[in-house]
Amino acid sequence: MKGLLIEDEIRWLDRWSANLGAHLKTRDSSNNLLIFDGKYGREEILALIAEAPQDVYRIIDLEEAPEEDCDFMADSGICYRKLN
Repeated sequence: MKGLLIEDEIRWLDRWSANLGAHLKTRDSSNNLLIFDGKYGREEILALIAEAPQDVYRIIDLEEAPEEDCDFMADSGICYRKLN
């Protein structure tokens, strides 16, 4: 699955998150990470945030992981590990 990691929360605009949420199913989230259903690819995500500067976010591959291998703890309590 893909995650969008917001690296600069000051420059990130809420409307970009709203646009993503309106068009793609969000599987999970945390303060600065949106986790998308596995059916969405990088290109679909990028198309919806085309006006966002590339240095304010990073798209990463994720998988669910046990707590000992956790890179991100989502609001749901599920742990995710970065694959790239």
